[in-house]
Amino acid sequence: MATIKKFMKISGQMKNLQRSGWVYHKIENPESDAAHSWSLSLLVQLYAPAELDLCKCLKMANIHDLAEIYVGDFTPGSGIAPEKKHEMETDAMRRLVKELDYPELAELFAEFEEQKTPEAVFVRNMDKLDAVIQARYYDETQTYGGRLFEEFYNYAEEKITHPQVLSLLRELKKQA
Repeated sequence: MATIKKFMKISGQMKNLQRSGWVYHKIENPESDAAHSWSLSLLVQLYAPAELDLCKCLKMANIHDLAEIYVGDFTPGSGIAPEKKHEMETDAMRRLVKELDYPELAELFAEFEEQKTPEAVFVRNMDKLDAVIQARYYDETQTYGGRLFEEFYNYAEEKITHPQVLSLLRELKKQA
């Protein structure tokens, strides 16, 4: 089991790591990786279909971006090849498995990345939805002069494959 001091360090890094997409868009007080993971976990808890393993979904939601404390947060426009990003994040997860003494971390991350289980697909789709929700929130609460919702909505609509998540995405747009 990890020492509490090691947990404190890793948890603190997640809380302090700002999401690079929001920094790029010059958002005031941008969301942290920890805040994003919490929001995603709450979405998963609220909307996970009964046939999915909710515990596994929540674990994936909590750890899906943990590697970013060592490799950074890459946006789709970062110019990093998906294979390179995967390699870097897998190496970071191996490091975290040792530091936290948490072997299940590697299994959960691999399952999320491979997208071969219904739980992994659902959580990845909800991850896309969460970004759209956050963009909408910024559009409604900040005075940066931009409109992020449409950009993030259009991107997510192309990527989301889960029917329930797609329905939630479209519901969000209708409530504009």
